[in-house]
Amino acid sequence: MNELSASFEIDVQHLKALGVVDPNSPKSMDIFASGQLSSNERLYFSLWGNKLLSTASFEAQKKIFQEGDDVAVAYFIVSGSLLAVKDKQIERLGPGSVLCLAEGLAGLSAPKTVITVTPVQARIIPLHKVDHMVPNLPNAIRQIIRTTVKRTLALKELPKGVL
Repeated sequence: MNELSASFEIDVQHLKALGVVDPNSPKSMDIFASGQLSSNERLYFSLWGNKLLSTASFEAQKKIFQEGDDVAVAYFIVSGSLLAVKDKQIERLGPGSVLCLAEGLAGLSAPKTVITVTPVQARIIPLHKVDHMVPNLPNAIRQIIRTTVKRTLALKELPKGVL
């Protein structure tokens, strides 16, 4: 029997109710600056509107990652719903979820199979660009990234030669 182990989703309806419908509109920018948004909503808003990230769309019932796949890009989910499956564990994912960023930064393969339930819009985070930026960051920021990746993946140490 499969077992729901986790669920994550930003309440997009709450953002729409506040008037956030386009991350670059003046009204949305005012709401962002107002302090009305939670930290997760602010992060969602920032990534959603980031002009450096391209967009990908997936139809319902499409596989995005297969467990064990090499990770070249990570995805930030803007809209839609997905399931992440590993063995008998199932996670429900929605807007605000980030797929395979920590694994990609750590040089690891996809830990789960991720399948869309509904049509999904995502922003693409190309890991080769991140890999080129990280060595140029101040040491304190690199250490924060290393610690966050280790914590996210429940690792004591990262593989040699990454981050």
